[in-house]
Amino acid sequence: MARKKRKKVKTRFWFFCLLFVVVAAIGCGILYSLFSGGKDVLDPDSKDGKKQPISVVAECTEAQRNLDSILLRQKWQLVEKSRGRKEIPVPETGGVVLTSERTVGVGVPEELDPKDAAELIKSKLVGTGLVYIGGEKALYNEKYDAYKCQIGVAVKAGRGKRNFVSDTLIFFNNLNLGKTKEQLDKVQRHYEGKLAIVIDDCGTDIKPIRTLLNLDIPFNFSILPGKDFSSDILAAVNGKGRVALLHLPMEPINRAAMSEGSNTIVSEMTDAQAASLTKRHLQNLYGVVGVNNHQGSKITVDRNKMKAVLEVLKQQNIFFLDSKTNGETIARDVAREMGVKTCMNDKFLDNSTNPEAIREEVYKVMAMAERNGSAIAICHARPNTVAMWQKYVDEFKATGITFVPVTDLLY
Repeated sequence: MARKKRKKVKTRFWFFCLLFVVVAAIGCGILYSLFSGGKDVLDPDSKDGKKQPISVVAECTEAQRNLDSILLRQKWQLVEKSRGRKEIPVPETGGVVLTSERTVGVGVPEELDPKDAAELIKSKLVGTGLVYIGGEKALYNEKYDAYKCQIGVAVKAGRGKRNFVSDTLIFFNNLNLGKTKEQLDKVQRHYEGKLAIVIDDCGTDIKPIRTLLNLDIPFNFSILPGKDFSSDILAAVNGKGRVALLHLPMEPINRAAMSEGSNTIVSEMTDAQAASLTKRHLQNLYGVVGVNNHQGSKITVDRNKMKAVLEVLKQQNIFFLDSKTNGETIARDVAREMGVKTCMNDKFLDNSTNPEAIREEVYKVMAMAERNGSAIAICHARPNTVAMWQKYVDEFKATGITFVPVTDLLY
């Protein structure tokens, strides 16, 4: 019985030795494949004395599938721009590596910086076998600010590794992502008609004016007299070929709300005094081609005062835009009777300071322009208003509305 027991123990010993060898061999194979990448780009195959390309197409294709899985979970917009195979030279050996590479545009919500989006994806590559190769600022469709990064696979190169690109991702802000269906319907709708936008109350700060001048919309700028930057703004507006108006202060019905003091045409002035003040403001802002009233709800219903002002404009061939601060205004009608070129405001856009509310008003005046063929809207050089135009300028232009100088809408 003891002899049989020793034989059984010996059999088990050799069984475990064999099992250890098998497991070790498998483990070594796994480690080799992990650390060698299975291919060495510095050791290409030869055929008939010629080096054969080393293909990592399968690896690149698998990397693209894995990357798609990561990107799609973010619910971003993916736009494949190009895909194809490339031959990458290996200078050390004179050989080449055959890869598969694609370029993908990645639209991210406007509140997410494109570089931050790239960093987010970089953090999600850990443990996937994908390699983040690098990133830099770029342009999407040669127009929009974006961030470009490259992602790929690592392949054995001698005792080290070499990275090969499988994907070039170009992150950009897609302004439609995150919008409600109602908002998207507005963006996707095509509007017809002409729309003139007048920026009122210019004069106290030139920075917002420069911002608007650099947007691709022919804004019209109405400049208050006697402000710190009135003359500088006039020069900047004329220098850009935009329309400049004198924003002529006139008395409102609520005298306590009058903002421009002695620069204002008031009801107790004689007609000659009203005309004289108008001339003085035009001289100080020489180069304006039009005038519109600042406040003025009391004066624009006063025929005599309006005739005194409009006579000056007629002599200098300057048009009058009725801001329509009073629903009972007669200013435009008097201008037409006197042969002064004129037009009238249809809507104030920024009675609210909320950018989204201002955006809603822009769409309303677009609809008005479509119904009537044209429309004029007034807003102001306020921070939130300027920010709204910066944010949505491309969206508005995509609607098909034709933005025009106010001089195109005179009659």
